[in-house]
Amino acid sequence: MIEEIEDYAIILLNAEGIIQNWNMGAEKIKGYSADEVIGKSFRIFYTPQDQATGLPETLLEKAATEGRAAFEGWRKRKDGSVFWGNIVITALHDNAGHIIGFTKVTRDLTEKKIAEDKVREYAEQLEKKNKELEEFTYVASHDLKEPLRKIITFGDLLNVNCKSSGDSKAIDYIARMQDAANRMMSLIDDLLQLSQVGSNAQAFTLTDLNEIVDRVTQDLEPSIVEKNAKIIVDKLPSMFAKPLQMQQLFQNLIANALKFNDKDVPVIHITTASLPEGDYAGEYLRILVKDNGIGFDAEDAVRIFDAFHRLHGRSAYSGSGIGLAICKKIVELHNGTIEATGEKGVGATFTIDLPAQPPQ
Repeated sequence: MIEEIEDYAIILLNAEGIIQNWNMGAEKIKGYSADEVIGKSFRIFYTPQDQATGLPETLLEKAATEGRAAFEGWRKRKDGSVFWGNIVITALHDNAGHIIGFTKVTRDLTEKKIAEDKVREYAEQLEKKNKELEEFTYVASHDLKEPLRKIITFGDLLNVNCKSSGDSKAIDYIARMQDAANRMMSLIDDLLQLSQVGSNAQAFTLTDLNEIVDRVTQDLEPSIVEKNAKIIVDKLPSMFAKPLQMQQLFQNLIANALKFNDKDVPVIHITTASLPEGDYAGEYLRILVKDNGIGFDAEDAVRIFDAFHRLHGRSAYSGSGIGLAICKKIVELHNGTIEATGEKGVGATFTIDLPAQPPQ
């Protein structure tokens, strides 16, 4: 059976590491015939660098003392080419417990190694590009703000002069110009915030979502009072998360619910729900953010999370349309999902599923 196996090189070594037998898998993987290797030291399969460091002897010694030695690395074929081998050396004992030899099982994992290296290289390149993009966005945002500040400043000076001259048309033009400049400034800030989501070095920690929501409602108190809104928060769980990003998430969701609400008493309800059996129940936490606002059509449920996508005109509701895109990015960085359901004139519900445990 061992002799016919082709996917694994299975050989027998004596106590000194001399090759005793040779199967078809060994010939296929290493390129030697049985006649060429039997009686020789298994050191011939190791690269000159590994031979110089004494790796073959180290592996035999480990197998002798611990019973088994496992290793992965580049190994040499007969023609001088190399392959990535997964090697397991196991000590063999007689009835008295004395070592009489070793089995050595090798598997060629070159294709797997190349694929893993390509994935790792791609991930490193992607991380580098993301950092470059973040740096570019940060610098570009600050450079774009400078001329806008000057437009606003000179607009203020022009406004003073025009008011003194009573030129109402010029005053109106200046007001529009400054309004556009302020909107652009706000858009740049939102873009900068979107680009920096996930770039902070804050670690995953056990986070009490009740404290997070309480902090957010305190920050939004002026808007809550102005809108005569009612915020209902049920008991929320603690979970492993990045606290700052969780604060951003709830800040955007609650602010969004307040903004898109035309009721006399806006109601925002933050609660939890159980996941259906089979939907990772126990592994994920489900949080619902419901409101009785203006809602939206079902066909907009996916597009609502796109950056700059606005369901309503700027004249009706202010903002850049980035808030929900930030929410989606935060949830995905936590390996979770966020979905929106709504009915026009009735309200909207945001369903957030987040892992109960931190990412490995």
